[in-house]
Amino acid sequence: MGRQQPDHEDVESNGDKQSTTWRDWATVLTWSLFGYMCLILVIIGYFNPSLLPIDPTSLMFNKDISPFFAFSRGSGHFPKPTGFKIVALVPFRDYERTEILDCYLQKNLVHNHGFLDQVVFIPETHDPTSMDWLRSKVVQTPEYAVAPPGPGIDWRIPRDNVMYIRIDGDTVFLEDHTIPAIVKTKLDHPDSLMVSANVVNEAALASLHSHPGVAHPYLPELYHVKQPSRAKSQLHHDWRTSSLPAWQGPASFRVRKGFKSPFEGHRWLLPAEPGSDRDPIASSVYTDTGPGLKDWTVAAQQHYSFLHNLEWDRLSRYKFPIWVDPTEPISDNFGCFWGNDASTLQRIFDRKSTGELTRSWIDQNGTRPHVSIDGKGLVSHYPADLGADGLDATDLLDRYQAYAQEKVCRHTI
Repeated sequence: MGRQQPDHEDVESNGDKQSTTWRDWATVLTWSLFGYMCLILVIIGYFNPSLLPIDPTSLMFNKDISPFFAFSRGSGHFPKPTGFKIVALVPFRDYERTEILDCYLQKNLVHNHGFLDQVVFIPETHDPTSMDWLRSKVVQTPEYAVAPPGPGIDWRIPRDNVMYIRIDGDTVFLEDHTIPAIVKTKLDHPDSLMVSANVVNEAALASLHSHPGVAHPYLPELYHVKQPSRAKSQLHHDWRTSSLPAWQGPASFRVRKGFKSPFEGHRWLLPAEPGSDRDPIASSVYTDTGPGLKDWTVAAQQHYSFLHNLEWDRLSRYKFPIWVDPTEPISDNFGCFWGNDASTLQRIFDRKSTGELTRSWIDQNGTRPHVSIDGKGLVSHYPADLGADGLDATDLLDRYQAYAQEKVCRHTI
């Protein structure tokens, strides 16, 4: 008969197996917890990266590369279409703002390899300084013209078989491909009455452009700091928000309804330790005492956020492909349409209140005209109607002027 093995060998063997099983479970549990924490960090980093010291999603992919393209798929750059003229209609009120736009208009003229065959200015001012500036520009530029006087002339002068781009004279930035993008989208979507550009913080896009990662927690400078005396020609670096100091002020400070400008020419600055509801946008969302999305303080924060994203090459955060028939009104400050649709568009945009504008979308036959927003080409519009006590008391126009002088004007001929 064979000899039996001692019982203690079986006990030790079982102990080894139990020890191995517990180690396996501990390893699985550790890696599961690690994976769960990574997933939480990725979700937080995607939806609100400001809560983390670094953005973990940026380690896996480049979030700043836009997944959308402004030009036709498979053919590279979209060339200027033939068979019709493309004319810009520019309502004009103040030369200091349109002087910035002039750089972009010049760059988009046909002789600078752009799409614009002509630019027609529609004067909405009698200010002699502004009108003298406009007349001098028209004399210098053969493609420039001035429309005859008359109310609503920007909607009455369009002709059939001409594509028009209505560009408000207070536009202070547009991407190189914005005009080609909306022209192509209009051709690709002939049923859209008008194709609006992606106008920062306007109309249906106000909420979209207020998301964390797009809007940054800029606050108004509270204390006047004397700046070195410099001419406008010396401001070529001043558009960059990275050169600004950190915000300083009391811990209890909040931007509330009715906030008045601290002083003329003040800047907006990033706090070293941003709070959860200190800035205008956060106050409007999370408190009952904050300003509305149409307040000048929200506009200031949006414009400084835009310059911040522009400097750090993060404009892709504003982008989307195309938004067809948004439920809220679209901006009329930068849009593309055919001349024979001008009268219909005038009836739509002549409605002043949101309620009236919504009702005006319904035609007499019960149909709703189609409109679209092309999210691929960005435009920044300066809302001058917010008044001298608000946005005009910041240094934003100088910053947009400095950017245009450095990046745009010198590239035109």
